[in-house]
Amino acid sequence: MHFTIPSNENLPIRGDFDVPESKPRALVVIVHGFKGFKNWGFFPWLAQRLMGHQLAVCRFNMSRSGIGEDPESFDRLDLFEHDTFSIELADLRVVVRHAQQRFPGLPTILVGHSRGGGVALLGASEVRDLRAVVAWSPISRCDHWDASMRRDWEERSVTEVVNQRTKQVMRISRDVLDDYEANRQRLDIMRAAESLRVPLLVVHGGRDESVPVAAGRLLVSRADDASLLVIGRAGHTFNAIHPLVHVPFELALAAEATAHFALAHV
Repeated sequence: MHFTIPSNENLPIRGDFDVPESKPRALVVIVHGFKGFKNWGFFPWLAQRLMGHQLAVCRFNMSRSGIGEDPESFDRLDLFEHDTFSIELADLRVVVRHAQQRFPGLPTILVGHSRGGGVALLGASEVRDLRAVVAWSPISRCDHWDASMRRDWEERSVTEVVNQRTKQVMRISRDVLDDYEANRQRLDIMRAAESLRVPLLVVHGGRDESVPVAAGRLLVSRADDASLLVIGRAGHTFNAIHPLVHVPFELALAAEATAHFALAHV
């Protein structure tokens, strides 16, 4: 079931509800990460897997994800360039409100991957009837930019990254840096973990090449009620690629752990 709703900037947020045939026991909102989107790799498969556990699932594209009307293409890099953490948090609020109106009375679970795991933690305090957060390969801080990116922002007000899958050069304005500098406390992921009032599960790959497993361990050490699952042979995307041509064992393990954790807290 597809939906399109306006962001606070009046940009389209496009999403899908995946709903089990029987009455769902909870609502799961999936938050994609940097250069991610709702149809990337394992997200549609994960939604189907969670549906099999009687969970309704909402997956969506951030308004400045770079994905436009074509659900598979980064055809709005102009939007991507000016994305910020505060914009993503606002998008999450809008989507959660819409999803909870669609499924009134259901407890809510946030599931985020990579940067989306950080955003889920940052936004958790504003989610009504939240029961748990699951973070896959989460970042533990927003200001993870290296020296070359900061130098670019200082000298040119823009830096660039290459999407290895599409080979597109993706520009990132210094808006994201300015947003962080102006909202350091609000965008402190470690502080959000410390103040989290629902159970947290961090699932991290032991061979994560993008976000070290130490980041997941640190988040778990700061939260009051947190568990860590390290999947030894898993990389950042749990060995999944886009398109998802087969389901790696590591991905299936992460999905089952997520489903059981969610159901244990609703």
